[in-house]
Amino acid sequence: MTLQVWGLEGLPEVEAGHEVADVIAAATPDLRDNDVVVVTSKIVSKAEGRLVTMNRDAAIASETVRVVAERGGTRIVE
Repeated sequence: MTLQVWGLEGLPEVEAGHEVADVIAAATPDLRDNDVVVVTSKIVSKAEGRLVTMNRDAAIASETVRVVAERGGTRIVE
């Protein structure tokens, strides 16, 4: 068994309302049965229209359930 990993090139900018599967399928016509495609949460959020404009600290605070660890300006959060 062989594992090959590669990044997709030439994907258009994903916007609210786009179907992620359709965008990927159009950009990679050589996908076959049993291939595994991994996408980031960012592309899904964009397609779902779940983007907001705010500063970084406010964005992290709004999504943080708890702070696991903190040292200086670095935080590990859940």
